[in-house]
Amino acid sequence: MLQQLKLPNGPNSVTLTYDGLGLRVEGAVDVEQKGSRRTLSDLTLLPIAKVNILNVLLDSSQRVLRIHALVPRKQAVPDSPLDLCIFSCPVDQSKVSEAQHFIQTVIDHVYQDAKHEKRLKVLINPFGGQGLARKIFREKVAPVFESASCKVDVQETEYQGHAVEIAKELDIDAYDAIVTVSGDGVIHEVINGFCQRPDARMALKKVPMGVIPGGTGNALSICMLGEKLGFDAVHTARQVIKGTPMAIDLCSVTYDDHRYMSFLSHNYGITSYADLATENLRWMGDARTILGLLQQIFTGQTYSVEAAVQVVEATKDKIKSNFANENKMINTSEPGEGPIQDTIPPLSEPVPEDWTTIKGDISLFLTSKTPWLARGMLSHPCAVPNDGLLDLLLVRDKHSMFAKLDMFGKVESGHHIDSDAVEYYKVRAFRIKPIPKPGKKAYVAIDGEHAPAKEFQVEVHPGLAYALSLYPSYENTRSWRPSNMQSTSDSSFKSKLRAIKNKIHSTVAYILSIIRHYFGGIGRVFQRSSTR
Repeated sequence: MLQQLKLPNGPNSVTLTYDGLGLRVEGAVDVEQKGSRRTLSDLTLLPIAKVNILNVLLDSSQRVLRIHALVPRKQAVPDSPLDLCIFSCPVDQSKVSEAQHFIQTVIDHVYQDAKHEKRLKVLINPFGGQGLARKIFREKVAPVFESASCKVDVQETEYQGHAVEIAKELDIDAYDAIVTVSGDGVIHEVINGFCQRPDARMALKKVPMGVIPGGTGNALSICMLGEKLGFDAVHTARQVIKGTPMAIDLCSVTYDDHRYMSFLSHNYGITSYADLATENLRWMGDARTILGLLQQIFTGQTYSVEAAVQVVEATKDKIKSNFANENKMINTSEPGEGPIQDTIPPLSEPVPEDWTTIKGDISLFLTSKTPWLARGMLSHPCAVPNDGLLDLLLVRDKHSMFAKLDMFGKVESGHHIDSDAVEYYKVRAFRIKPIPKPGKKAYVAIDGEHAPAKEFQVEVHPGLAYALSLYPSYENTRSWRPSNMQSTSDSSFKSKLRAIKNKIHSTVAYILSIIRHYFGGIGRVFQRSSTR
């Protein structure tokens, strides 16, 4: 398609050309910039990409046409920061009708798949992470929502569980999405609030979630936009505006005395310790979990467990090959009516005989519905949002400290799953009984939050919830190939020795980078204290 509008502007003229991919602005227009100060020629050097056009409006009283858009700070860089700009030019009375037609055509096309002027319920957690959520929304997100003519209802959460109550009582006909400016904890609460409603399935489907990172753990945001843009408030705000609902699986978590839903992970062993026992270091951000893992590995900590798992696929190469070829093993969604019910036996009954049992000491038992659990932790690189399965990462006690360090050094890229120390499964459900050792506290983390360290079970419920996303799946994690596709011709002793040396160097370098980050954070704390 090609739409063009020419507007006289004194001795000059302005030409707006939309070709279905972007909007080119040529001529003398006024620019209001919300970010960095740049020249008009720099801002209009390239057409404004379709996804970055937030609004085109005609102020009839002043006869001024305004274009609200996000312009990359570095035009040729895909993950460049975005600056909010408002271009404006006068419209002669004789051009009003033509301008209105042009505007409607452009708006219809740039919001072809997404709803324009979304009605948003925004929940801000002012206490999460480093306490910056309120500032992030006010300075970065709110101006973008305003430019897109979103109707915004803002509410701050006041205590733990508040978002559960809000979602439980929400008028789902009044909003097009519920947006969390927080970490993953408020997302967890919103999901459980919806699931406690009599119209749970309808609420989850009708009011998708929008995610703005504002906490310590921002796993869902990272999975949708990557480790850099997943922390960028403007990019994630754009995703809320231009995103469409992407189905995500939920998991029921059942104890003997209560049941709730999760969307992220179920964690027992050294990784749950690293997450929960380091909460006093939240000022460090997601680096605190890395330090916790190092402490557990160096001190040789192990945890006892009895578990049973409904395994769908146990061969790592087959899992990786299916994922690399974009083949989902399951692609189903549950019926849209009635309560969310489990299909596996209750805790009081034995598991089916064909389930796989796991007994003894382990280092970690970690299932996830997302590939990333934190920045720098691509723990489950084959996880997808809606395949109806959990990815299980299991490391038993029999492996050496060096094997675990080697695995740990590769988790940033996802290559750790090729380690002999790692067992990786696709599962539909599991039951686990943590067995605390005498004098030692056991930690269970579900969606990054404390959970009772006693027997529980988990079942996947396909495609129950929806999140606003620019893409049909999570960020690409395919930085590796299945090991049976890799060349094995170079098997000399020297090459093996060189490979071992490189592994040691990469692991040590990674650990040192974390230590530098840690002591740098401590230095900043002392620096702040000394200036008070």
